[in-house]
Amino acid sequence: MAPLEAIFIWIAMGLYAIASALIIYSFVFKNEKIFRITFSLILISFLFHTAGIFIRYDAVGNLPVAGDYETTLGGTWIIVLLTLYLSLKHKTLRAVSVATIPFSLLLLGFGVMRDPALTPMAASVRSFWLYIHVLFAQVAFGAFTIAFGTGVLYLLKEKRSEQEFYRKFPDLNRLDDLMFRFLIFGFITDAVMIASGSIWAKHLWGNYWSWDPVETWSLVTWIIYGLAIHLRLTMGWKGARMAWLVIFALSGMIISFFGINLFVDTSLHMFNV
Repeated sequence: MAPLEAIFIWIAMGLYAIASALIIYSFVFKNEKIFRITFSLILISFLFHTAGIFIRYDAVGNLPVAGDYETTLGGTWIIVLLTLYLSLKHKTLRAVSVATIPFSLLLLGFGVMRDPALTPMAASVRSFWLYIHVLFAQVAFGAFTIAFGTGVLYLLKEKRSEQEFYRKFPDLNRLDDLMFRFLIFGFITDAVMIASGSIWAKHLWGNYWSWDPVETWSLVTWIIYGLAIHLRLTMGWKGARMAWLVIFALSGMIISFFGINLFVDTSLHMFNV
């Protein structure tokens, strides 16, 4: 990391940690006053996060698309951006942050512990399609994480809907609809990610598909989310069953982005270097 980048990212992580602790505390003790102040903390954290990305871009000359650290830097930025979007759209949707912000903190912490060294991207792999591929990968990850957060909130409210603290959050039908909408959005952007990655692979390696471990697991994950959509549309899966499914399915994205690198050292993908 560049020195100034490190300062901004560690400040952002510290504020995300405080916000996560306050969100969890507010849900455990049903303290609405504490919960209301978390939005401001998340917004300030996001601004420091954004500044860190700009500083890194200035230092290495490319957007965060290579290595575990840059993948988490960009991916968590998208997750928090979508969380803030929902929060601004309707105050009651701020409750999704109970899952998305602690999850983002853990991901960003994992990335910082990997290899945040300033390493400019090799000219041979720079491509328009690389940026499209990584952008849609991060957007898909963000969308699936919002679906995950909505699923967590659904399960929490379903068990405690009679309590005053939870009555202020969106009703179960709206949460179910929102969860499915982000599932669809993530599924489509994930498909664009796979397709653009194939085009980039043809340019870089000479073929569209090589059954690289990341390619294979990305396809498996996409199929799992497609199955979730199929179960919703053809068999009427809704509510708690769908919430558990989108919560489980996020593990596939985590494995695709980060897990492969822990067990396989032959992947050709840049974010696993």
